[in-house]
Amino acid sequence: MSMNKKAKGARLERKTIKMLQSAGYQCIRSAASLGPFDIIAMNHLGFRCIQIKANDWPRPEEREGLRAAAKSLPPNALIECWRWNDNAREPIIKLLDELNY
Repeated sequence: MSMNKKAKGARLERKTIKMLQSAGYQCIRSAASLGPFDIIAMNHLGFRCIQIKANDWPRPEEREGLRAAAKSLPPNALIECWRWNDNAREPIIKLLDELNY
């Protein structure tokens, strides 16, 4: 992965965190994508486990990894994919189960 892609990913993660924090969430960023999720957002209602993508949705093998990780999470954890298209002001947000298999 080129530094340009890493920098873009980090920028989108920071942008996402700002949006979530302004909506009242506390956020944890998994730097360098060492875990299955890029961001964990929490509030009094539960958890949002978020995978961030630029211009695309997670590939099938990535989705399987997210599903496997979700099995150990509490029932109030949502597994979300946020797709930021270039020059978009807002992401397209889908639950993992809404993505095609």
